[in-house]
Amino acid sequence: MNGDRPDIDFACKYPFSSEAKKIIAGAVQELDDKFIKAGILRVEEDLNSSAIPPYATRLKEIKYMYVISYVYSRMLISAVNSKPHLERYILAEAQRSRSALEDESMPNILRLLSELGIEMSYSGERFIIGFGKFLSLSPRSPGLELVKEELDRGLVYLQKDSALKLMENAIADEIRKNLPIPAGELPKRIIEESKKMKMPKIDVRVDVREGSYRWIEKLLSNPISDVRHRTVNLVLAPYLVNVRGMGEDQAAEIILEYIERCRQINPDTRINSSYIKYQCRYAKSKGLKPLSLEKARDLYSGVLELN
Repeated sequence: MNGDRPDIDFACKYPFSSEAKKIIAGAVQELDDKFIKAGILRVEEDLNSSAIPPYATRLKEIKYMYVISYVYSRMLISAVNSKPHLERYILAEAQRSRSALEDESMPNILRLLSELGIEMSYSGERFIIGFGKFLSLSPRSPGLELVKEELDRGLVYLQKDSALKLMENAIADEIRKNLPIPAGELPKRIIEESKKMKMPKIDVRVDVREGSYRWIEKLLSNPISDVRHRTVNLVLAPYLVNVRGMGEDQAAEIILEYIERCRQINPDTRINSSYIKYQCRYAKSKGLKPLSLEKARDLYSGVLELN
């Protein structure tokens, strides 16, 4: 950066970043036809392309256009009012930034990690992240199964490809914030233009990080001082085995690691590996599902706030 001047290169690659927000804040507030058109093209590419390349140009004016088109694209995809299309848009935008990260400098990778609120360090060979944060960012991501990674004393050691995949998931979560924009907050012109876009048919898929199971990922990131036995048999074993589809051994390993972190808060527990393995096996044989969020709030009252 040069003084307080926004870093247009960084903003172009990561349009959700603080650098991009500086540019957006200084943009003209009235709707502009050229930005609407750029936003439409961006959404259509996100929805209709199987592989989204990073945006590459040396022209500052086009970089600026690209940053602003992101804002318009968020309004346009919100106006479409379709959750499956919104999710594809989010994942495609995250893929754009992930592609840029492939050739990114290490200082900028660490800079983006900081912006995303991810405590991940780099040892010169591997990236290092806490067990809980790894779990919160890795659900149902092919190639990010914990059994394939090195785990030691509550830390997960990752090769660059795995680290960037985690960052892609975090970027998707960042983009997902405040979407969709409520219809009452959208300009009528945007709503009308959204009706002209080419919308592909999309099969609906479930993301376990959303909806009724997201609170369990929060639980896994937050060790608790009480109700650990019921947490294992009513929540974690059914969730990992029957919702996330893990093998019994892998699920047991994750739960044991979680309980070890819980012991650091309160060592008073008799939970051991045999108990955990039994509960995973039992949950699998019975096809058990975890507690609902409503019932979990009662279980964790005074222990952990869930939402």
